[in-house]
Amino acid sequence: MGLLLATLFGMETGLIVSLAACVLATYGQENTQILLAYYLFSTWCGLRCSPGTPVLGFLPVGNDSCGVAVAMILAYRLSAGWDLLGLATLAGAAVFNGLASAGLALLLQALLAQFLSLPTALQLLEISRPDFPLLQEFLRKAPGTYQHSLHVANLAEQAAEKIGADALLTRVGAIYHDIGKTVADPSFFIENQVAAV
Repeated sequence: MGLLLATLFGMETGLIVSLAACVLATYGQENTQILLAYYLFSTWCGLRCSPGTPVLGFLPVGNDSCGVAVAMILAYRLSAGWDLLGLATLAGAAVFNGLASAGLALLLQALLAQFLSLPTALQLLEISRPDFPLLQEFLRKAPGTYQHSLHVANLAEQAAEKIGADALLTRVGAIYHDIGKTVADPSFFIENQVAAV
């Protein structure tokens, strides 16, 4: 749940909701402190995703969550003695949980983003492809403005990376920032005027 909310609304939302969920999940349990630490650390290590995270970005997040969960299981269980079957069972469950959480968050993110009208990384990549019909029309009608928009997109993407903003969303916004010039007469704008020979 924390990973899903972090990908939809940002890391802060994922942190707060996962804290509340972990506290509620461990309430009234026998080993509340141990379980709460286990749930919190394994969840929070997997909250590096943010809106606009690419599909392949979910795999390292799932791996991080698995690694932290297995390390915590080993730390707690080895102090109680060597029960290899119990350790293997808990470690296997932790690995499955981490990878399944990343996969489920990716699937639900795509579905909920459609429902909430939020842009996903896949949608942004789709509309930024050069063969996307609107970009093809942009290139045909206003080639100078199209080239200008690509230069602005490259600069904006680098700036967004430097300040920690969503680079993909910034790039796509910059590509489309002058798309309105195709509606009017593109030759009104100097970058589309052909010099007389």
